[in-house]
Amino acid sequence: MKKALIAIGLLAMLASPALAQLTPSSSVVKFKAVEPKEKYNPGDSFRLLFELKFKDGWHGQSHNPTMEGLIATSLKLTGEKGIGIGRIAYPKGEMEKFAFAEELLSTYKGTTYLGATVALPPDIKPDEYNLEATLTIQSCDDVACLMPSDMAITIPIKVVPDGEPTPLSNQDIFKSTESLFEEISVNSEFGGMPAIGDYLSDNGLLLTFILVFLGGLALNLTPCVYPLIPITVSYFGGQSESKKGKLVLNAVIYLLGMAVMYSSLGLFAALTGSMFGDLLRHPGAIMVVALILVALALSMFGLYEIRPPAALSQIGGKNREGLFGTFMMGLTVGIIAAPCIGPFVVGLLAYVGEKGDPLLGFSMFFVLALGLGLPFLFLAIFSGAISVIPSSGMWMVWVKQVFGVILLGMALYFLEALIPENIYHYILGIFLVAGGIYLGWITKAQTHGSGFRMVRSIVGIVFVGVGLFFIAPSQANLGPRIDWQEASREKMAASMSSGKPVIMDFSADWCLPCKELDHFTFADQRVVEYSEKIDMLFADLTTSGNAEVEALKKKFGVLGVPTVIFLDSKGNERSDLRFVGFVDADDFLDRMKKLTN
Repeated sequence: MKKALIAIGLLAMLASPALAQLTPSSSVVKFKAVEPKEKYNPGDSFRLLFELKFKDGWHGQSHNPTMEGLIATSLKLTGEKGIGIGRIAYPKGEMEKFAFAEELLSTYKGTTYLGATVALPPDIKPDEYNLEATLTIQSCDDVACLMPSDMAITIPIKVVPDGEPTPLSNQDIFKSTESLFEEISVNSEFGGMPAIGDYLSDNGLLLTFILVFLGGLALNLTPCVYPLIPITVSYFGGQSESKKGKLVLNAVIYLLGMAVMYSSLGLFAALTGSMFGDLLRHPGAIMVVALILVALALSMFGLYEIRPPAALSQIGGKNREGLFGTFMMGLTVGIIAAPCIGPFVVGLLAYVGEKGDPLLGFSMFFVLALGLGLPFLFLAIFSGAISVIPSSGMWMVWVKQVFGVILLGMALYFLEALIPENIYHYILGIFLVAGGIYLGWITKAQTHGSGFRMVRSIVGIVFVGVGLFFIAPSQANLGPRIDWQEASREKMAASMSSGKPVIMDFSADWCLPCKELDHFTFADQRVVEYSEKIDMLFADLTTSGNAEVEALKKKFGVLGVPTVIFLDSKGNERSDLRFVGFVDADDFLDRMKKLTN
């Protein structure tokens, strides 16, 4: 009898790891939502808590597991009727040592709270609506881990008419978790995105501002700054002769104007949850930017001189006229710089949106903009020095005409979103050819010496060559291409029904990194061939107004373009694969393989 009991005990010990593989993680953890109110008014924004309560001796993996192969704790929250869902927020895990792992593991145990923000539309009708929350979790003890589980709950949201009282509830729990919310790090959906909140709490405000400044400086390594270069060179290089000392002051004012606009747009995007660069999606804003560039270009041809309003000139005096114009040009460039976005900027947008502090948010975006604009301060000074070179008057008229043609070309560049794609490149190409012929051989600007005539001819040939390049058919369009389909919720549902994963590209015509992806990454034949295993969806954010695309942008929390998201065959996002900005073909192909495998 004793031997039998020992044998049974040994069998039980051997069987326990196998049974753990079959036991769901949901058996050792309770999952529920904690609401701050029992009912809400239209337009309310509020935080939800999600309580995870583990049985004694059990824990879950944190949102960022430290050991490969373990399943991250993740929460998916969806709403109906236009209810806005903010980013899911996760607490830091506790680092612990377990028998089955050599390294320390990041875990949640006991009672843990996750957080989310919810925004009700101002025009939502009084009724009861549902939020659907799905928790993906893997529970472990000191010996083994259970099967991962998806735990789903429905949270009823009762909306009452404006003016009806909505008393608070569960305030003891919310007050006890205030410090937790301060420490919560925003969901790192974009892979490698800095956790601004964590860095701020660990290093203080000064070092955080230095980090943000360096992040802005790093944006100059992205193609989004390309349009700023010819505009800056043309504006300062084509200015009337002035004292050398004023160049630095004008350049600083230009930088400040750019920073004020960029930080204002960034703060607005963060606090409203809209997309950074949204302004350039509106035809009216595009036309305004293009008209400013055209007006500036015509002044380069000597048709008139741009001056501020007379009232402002009288207030500021004659010496202030140029500074006003420079500041206004800086504001315009700030709009153009808004699409400059990447993982770092997305992290900053998410952090500022979560904190909801306008002063802190504006300060952070202002410091970011100073980093972005610093190289243009020096570029402006260098370009402006052209007009103060001794004897520059003999050829400065022609140089200003060159800048005028460049500015007209930039106006055409910003009008791309409003011109049919099949004729845009022909229009731009013909313009550049005409501009090259004018600058090289037609203009009556006074020139002296064969050397200068040679420079004119070379510039003319360059413009004509670039124009012919745009007119010629692109080689990228001649080979096989990805079969992109217009993104919609219906297409996503069809993909799930067929069991195919989905890649969705949020892009825009005015976005230079998007064009890089198109021409270098998506055109790679390895990527094209592998894309046949995946449903490739394209969400065009060039202009606003497409309700289906707007709904998808909101659903997936897209804050800038390009943003590329990856959905498995069940429609769940692989947040570890999502990226913002440009990646090369090798990187993208690796993400595709991880999605299908």
